[in-house]
Amino acid sequence: MNIAVRILITAVAVAAALFLAARLGGLERRARGDVEGARSLPPVFDYAAGPAAGNPGPDAVPAGDGWVDMATAAPGTPVTDADIDALPEPARRYFRHANVAGKPRISSFSVVLEGRIRNGPAESWMPLVMRQFNRLDNPARVVYLTSTKPPMNGIDSFLDGQGRMLIKAADLVKVVDSRGPEMAVSAFVTFLNDLVLCPLAYFSLPLRWRPAGPDSVELSMTHAGMTVSAVMTVDAEGRPVGWRSEDRYAEVKGRNRKDRWSTPFEGSKEIAGLRIPEKGAGIHDYDGTPYVYVELERIRSLVLDAEGLPGRP
Repeated sequence: MNIAVRILITAVAVAAALFLAARLGGLERRARGDVEGARSLPPVFDYAAGPAAGNPGPDAVPAGDGWVDMATAAPGTPVTDADIDALPEPARRYFRHANVAGKPRISSFSVVLEGRIRNGPAESWMPLVMRQFNRLDNPARVVYLTSTKPPMNGIDSFLDGQGRMLIKAADLVKVVDSRGPEMAVSAFVTFLNDLVLCPLAYFSLPLRWRPAGPDSVELSMTHAGMTVSAVMTVDAEGRPVGWRSEDRYAEVKGRNRKDRWSTPFEGSKEIAGLRIPEKGAGIHDYDGTPYVYVELERIRSLVLDAEGLPGRP
């Protein structure tokens, strides 16, 4: 082989390597771009207008029927004992345990979750790392997901009232790209569920609460023309042990099905001055046979008023 041919082969190999390197990590760059896009949007809540300023429109949960408006205020405004005392008893118990009193309200947070996930009750478990950013004064979430067995990268997002799940094998081959009205409402439900990871975040959102039992409280929120609700259950100490909603969908064999979605929690630990669960799980129940599809064994690196996606471990 003459030297010219060897140079050509080397050049082609280098170009191919550079192309692959440029493609690898592409979804993470997109996720960071999504975060920047979310941060560039103006706030949508008029905090000066009162607690229910974010609940306008005919689809909003009506006043009365035991509903109590959250005492929202602009980021930086401390949460007071009176703000907590105005809520139903299980919510008061929860927020006392979470240690939010006296802390300033926030506009965003980020967190890292580690565990495992599977695509169905008979499927194999895959390791999972989720690095996520949530904005509150204009509701948004951007989650960058990675797995090593098999190599998988993805973005689970709720941006400007739209939801999307984008998954690629080895950051190259698209295997899932879900969006549409069902994905939007599902992503909104998940956004609310994320608040258990950062209890202070509730006080930046125009939520409504009402009792749902001696240890349970129902919460509801309207945003972008969607109204969703869930029921959270706490133990005697105020630790969250359950969270369920029937407003979410599961995509099963290309078809969206109503999902009785729930997320049990275990334990309690302090991080960023707040008490949050140690572990969690996700349960699908779209056909009367519930199964655990995700298990989160480690919740860490909670950052209040975060400016971007958490860095790599």
